[in-house]
Parts: sequence; C-alpha cells; structure tokens
Amino acid sequence: MKTFEQKIAETVNEKLNDGTVEKLVEQYIEKGVSDALKEVFSWSGDGKMLIEKKLNETIVPVIERHDFNQYLTKLDSVLTEIVNNTILTDNKKMLENFKELMKEPETREIKLSDIFKRYCQHVAENVSTYDLEACCEDGEPYYEHVTASMEVEHEDKGWFKSSFDNCIVKFICEEDEELNCQIRLYKGTDEKNWNFRGYGDSIDINSLRNLSDFEVFLMTLKRGFVDIVMDKETDCDDDIEPEEKTEWSLG
Repeated sequence: MKTFEQKIAETVNEKLNDGTVEKLVEQYIEKGVSDALKEVFSWSGDGKMLIEKKLNETIVPVIERHDFNQYLTKLDSVLTEIVNNTILTDNKKMLENFKELMKEPETREIKLSDIFKRYCQHVAENVSTYDLEACCEDGEPYYEHVTASMEVEHEDKGWFKSSFDNCIVKFICEEDEELNCQIRLYKGTDEKNWNFRGYGDSIDINSLRNLSDFEVFLMTLKRGFVDIVMDKETDCDDDIEPEEKTEWSLG
C-alpha cells in the first residue's frame, strides 16, 4: 500500500509531466508581458511618446502640404453668421480665438525666453489692479509694478531609465494668481529642442470664449508642432507695469 508521501510524489511528477507547469508558466509570462506593455504605452510611457514622435514625423508633412484655406473660409463664414445673429457678446471673443487658432505659426521653432516675453505682455494687459497702490511721481498716476516670473522644473527620472526628458514650465504672477499657468514639455534625450505635451487637449468650441490671448498663443504653438528652444531656465523674472491706468488724482 502506498504511503501518503508516495501519493504526493506521484501527483507532483504527474503534473510536471502532463504540461500543467508549462501552461502555468506560459500564463504568468503572458501576464508579465501584458503588464509591461501597459506601462510602456501608458500616458507617461516611452512607447506612447515614441509612437507620437514617429506619427508626427510621418503624418505632419502630409498635413502641411494640404491646403485647408477652403475649409477655413467656410468655417469663418459660419461662425461669423452665428455671431451676427446672436446677442451674446461672448461669441465675438470665441470667433476671434478660433481665427487665431487656425493661423499657421510664423516659425517652426521659438525660444522659451520669447514665450516668457509674451507672458509678460499678457500680465501687463490683464493683471488685476484691485489691490495695487496708485502712484504719482512728477507725472501721470500709475499703478505699482508687479512681478512676472518663469520657473523650469525638470522631472527626476529616479531609477527609471527613459529615452525622454520631461519638464514643467511655470509662468507666475505673484500679484494675480489668476494669470498663473504652466506647460509640460518633452524631448528625446538625444534631441536638442522640446515639444508640447498635452496642452489644451480638453478645450472644446464652447471654451474658446474664455481663453486669453496668451492661452491661444500657446495652443497655436502646440497645434503647429513648434519646437521649443530651451535658451533660458534661471533668473527669469521681470518688473511689469500694468497697462490699466488709475483714475486716482491729486484733486
């Protein structure tokens, strides 16, 4: 009569020889590969970025050669008709922003310092003067100056070895947090210039009326696949005089 240990040994040998172990190993290998691929093609994975880069290189030249003027004319006509037949003044801003977004970028690359200059202009035109002091020194009264700055934060890869570099560029106005914004950039480790990553993807037609000129400018750069030259990362701040004039007077 076989002992309990002998029965266990026979069962183990049977499973080792009938393909059960091989099947289990195969299942775990498939699961491991599947999990690895999910990570590679996730929103932050190298695979997704590499596919985007190759698609851009292949598809963008074809799109650039296509003449979209006929479509823009039709769209412009339709939106203009909408504006003219509504009492909503916000629609005028929507039309203006749409026209700007449809324009082709004037250049294929732009310096980060030039983007910061546009942000400084944005601050000067739109900063809230509600809490600013009015000044007057031998001339017309004006509001006290505000500060605009730019910070570049490179993402730490840690132990993970990636073929892409990522960074966040923050545009900050200390006196008006409503004007603060940030963009995400990425580039291949062997490449010189940076590209936008995901900016403005969630904007729909109804959101156009709420976009600032600076936001439209950034979206136009992103839509046109304009390269970003990282020419300046530190000591990026400027003293800005608000364009809005104070009504304060000595009288």
